[in-house]
Amino acid sequence: MKLVERVEWLIVWTMLLLLLFSVLLSTISLGWTLVQTILAPPFLLIEPAALYHSFGLFLISLIGLELIKLLKVYLAHGGFNIQVVIEVAIIALCNKVVTLDVKGLPAETLLGLASLLLALSALYFVFIKQQHSAINSK
Repeated sequence: MKLVERVEWLIVWTMLLLLLFSVLLSTISLGWTLVQTILAPPFLLIEPAALYHSFGLFLISLIGLELIKLLKVYLAHGGFNIQVVIEVAIIALCNKVVTLDVKGLPAETLLGLASLLLALSALYFVFIKQQHSAINSK
């Protein structure tokens, strides 16, 4: 069993390092994209399509940071904090919603995304409310 734990530890650390590298590269890409967009004619004006692309890069970086936080919690406590998992899921779903081209999508897909976001938000609310109740009862 000790071998399995060591291999698991090695895999999590490898994933953490790769994720750190990915977030660093996505942050550099976001900065480079913004600099190019701002400096291109017309100077200091950003087209909506370029801004839309920048928001997508920003949200991807944010998801990466949340995943790093999730792996750090896993390494520190040997398990996942469900609240952090829900945060990552909400951010990832919001990224999908923001970057999604809704013109050609059926209504069922949009209702499904809305239902999923509502369910995750309600679950997050319950966890936050539970934490506040636990803190206030002490």
